[in-house]
Formats: sequence, C-alpha cells, structure tokens
Amino acid sequence: MSAAVRTRRRAAIARDQHESAFASILAGLVERVPGALAAAFVDRQGETVDYSGRLDPFAMRLAAAHWRIVLDELNSQRSFRSVRWLALRAGRASYLVHDLPEGYALIVVLARAAGFFGWRRAVAACAHALGDEAGWTLTGVRWFPVQVIPDERRRPRFLGPAVASARPRPIEILGTVAGGLARRERGWRVRFDTGVEATLVREPGGVWYSDEPPESRRPDPQRPRAKRR
Repeated sequence: MSAAVRTRRRAAIARDQHESAFASILAGLVERVPGALAAAFVDRQGETVDYSGRLDPFAMRLAAAHWRIVLDELNSQRSFRSVRWLALRAGRASYLVHDLPEGYALIVVLARAAGFFGWRRAVAACAHALGDEAGWTLTGVRWFPVQVIPDERRRPRFLGPAVASARPRPIEILGTVAGGLARRERGWRVRFDTGVEATLVREPGGVWYSDEPPESRRPDPQRPRAKRR
C-alpha cells in the first residue's frame, strides 16, 4: 500500500461523536508514542469518553471496553490488586493500559511491530492533562511535552514558539543529567527565559519533555508579598 493510499485511508475514517477537550490531549499522546495508532479515554463501565487516532471508532471502543474489563479482573485478584498499568503484545497489535482515578482508564493501541519505548513520559503527561480537564489531582512526577530547537550538537538551544507568530525563546544550559535516563536518552538541566529551572529530556524519537512548565515564572524576590490580615 502506497503512502498516498494510506493517507487517504486515514483521512476517510470519520469520527462518530463530537470532539471534546479530551480528544486533543489524546491526539498529542498518539503523536508522541512511537508506533501508536490510537488512544481512548474510557470510564469504569467501559464506555469511551473520547478517542483519537487512525483506527475505526468502533474497533477503538471495543478494544477500550475489553481492556477496561481485563484491568478490573486483575485488580479483583489479591496478587494483582496493585496493578496500575499493563503493556501487552498480541498477534495483530500491542496495547498499553493505564489506570486513572474514579475507575477511568487510558488505552493506547500500537502497531503490531511497535516496541514498548518512549511511552512512559508521554502517558504520564497525558494522564495529568486528562486529570486537569476532569478535575483530578494526580500524584507522581509530571512531564510537559515541549517543542525544542536544538543546536548542531543536538543540545537544547531554543524553546519552539507556541504559535507561529511568536519568536523562539532561548534556553540556558546549566549542566547535563548523568543518571536516571534510559538508553539513548539525553538530559540537561536548563534555565528558561522566565527564570524557571527545569530538567529537559530528549527521547530517542526526538520528542522533548520538561519536568517544569516552561510558561511558569520564577517568583520575583523584589516583589513585595501581600500581608495577611
């Protein structure tokens, strides 16, 4: 099948429900996980709240409902009660299943030959973004996907503009991250133009993450604080 045919086939897959704010969050996840075909946000009854990707909507809903049931069955057994995520390889596809608060779950469908790499930060970022939209407070390290313009040595130099009309924002490198990274990952301790310091990680697929939101600003020590009454 040629690339043009695949493009037309993907474009022909029409949505069967209105796009919510969750859809764009899921779309970002699919773009960042190598080999991902689609993702769904499913409730405790196995109903798909929203989805995004290149699979037929019915097939995506069916897969989401099935893996929600599997996760529930695992959690009902004492030895698997603490299971919060699954990574499974099947004959025709691979799957990631991630537990969320209030019985919700995140289901990612990957191509059959896709390897399980480059998904942990992507799923964590997606889960927190879904939580923000749903009004949950999630624990654990939060990662923020960022656009980075590297230099000729592939080190972070600028933050890519959020909109086309904006200018790239400079990044100051403070040092490199020596440990705690997977194979072929690179990390730097940096300072954004807002004064906020963060850890930037470049994954093998060229996707970048920050452990601090680049839009936040460091508190100004010269600015007087409001007095409590």
